[in-house]
Amino acid sequence: MQNRLSALSASVLEDARRRMRPLQPLARKWLGRPFPAQAPKRILLVYMPDKIAWPQFYPFFHYEDRFAKQGYAFRAVPFPAAGADRLAEDATAIFLQAPYVPQPLEIESVLERLKRLNPVAPITFFDWFAPTDARFAGQVADHVAFYAKKALLRDRRYYAEPQSTHTALEAYYSTLFGLKPDEPDWDCRPDIVDRLVLAPGFATAPALLKRAERLERTPRGPRTIDIHARFATASAGLRLSGRDNMEERTHWYVAMRKHAHEKVAALAQRHAVAWQGRVNGAAFMAELERSQLCFSPFGFGELCWRDIEAILAGAVLVKPDMAHLECFCDLYQPGETYVPVRWDLADLDETVAELLANPDECRAIAERAFVALKAYIAGPELDALLNRLTTGAPPKPEAMVSPVQGKE
Repeated sequence: MQNRLSALSASVLEDARRRMRPLQPLARKWLGRPFPAQAPKRILLVYMPDKIAWPQFYPFFHYEDRFAKQGYAFRAVPFPAAGADRLAEDATAIFLQAPYVPQPLEIESVLERLKRLNPVAPITFFDWFAPTDARFAGQVADHVAFYAKKALLRDRRYYAEPQSTHTALEAYYSTLFGLKPDEPDWDCRPDIVDRLVLAPGFATAPALLKRAERLERTPRGPRTIDIHARFATASAGLRLSGRDNMEERTHWYVAMRKHAHEKVAALAQRHAVAWQGRVNGAAFMAELERSQLCFSPFGFGELCWRDIEAILAGAVLVKPDMAHLECFCDLYQPGETYVPVRWDLADLDETVAELLANPDECRAIAERAFVALKAYIAGPELDALLNRLTTGAPPKPEAMVSPVQGKE
């Protein structure tokens, strides 16, 4: 019963609906209660109250019954863990998230305090942000056993060398569109490479995880929409700062998304495409369930909510090539679970036409992706991750391959 309450409380914290707000203080209090004295493995989660951050930690509560049998107990407090000294002292491991724009030395001071309270518990920093860089390594490397991300570049050498741009995506698209990129404002820490680990991503968001568990198969209704391609071309922040129309200082994200939008507009001349305007979440999923294909361009990082939503809806995921990445939830097997296109989208039109001409192949790809997602959700990856992070032992170095494969 207590474990079910923990999963419910974790869902309430992530739920942005107005009617859930009165329950959130109760949920925070329940998740921050003392550890059970008999639990040999006590994990303190210091979380950010953000919809994008929560999928990294939610599965530990969703599967708490399973983990309890292995001796684990989880407690959670919001960053910066103020008033949680006793929980920190009692923990056998600590998982920490932090703000995307922290105050100067804020993360370091929190880590130093946690280390003073508990010098022996291994700490893992969970970087929940979209980019695949390790931009917080300079702030956390002196304090943590691991640095966890939902996706990592296969070529780990990237993390050991100073970069001229924030991300590999910015480097590529700034060159493609003739833009002046932003310079990174963090330090490279080569010693972080051996501590990089993969962690959960969007697939374990409460709503998506529950939907995946409810579904036995993909929807079987008619697919009257050829391509689903609803996406924004600029965030509100970029518009407010003027970076959506600043010539060579236009943000690479805007240039990339506008280019993708133009490609979709051309597709709409020949195919049935759902792409213009905004719809609510229910309408969005209903459209996906009627779509043969879902085009999911990159965002500020490579992974998108849309990737998981498309797979759950039974639409074939069409996406810029993901061969350069490793993901904790690996749903990016080319031609098997998704269909890659070039980063410059030069082959998008041809790829879409070939897929639409072969509906049986589309159904096979969509079904394989759905099976792979279900297998991941029920699989042992989380158990292995917990074992690694709670022992404090660094992982073996990963294989190194070129980070540029599949771009063109």
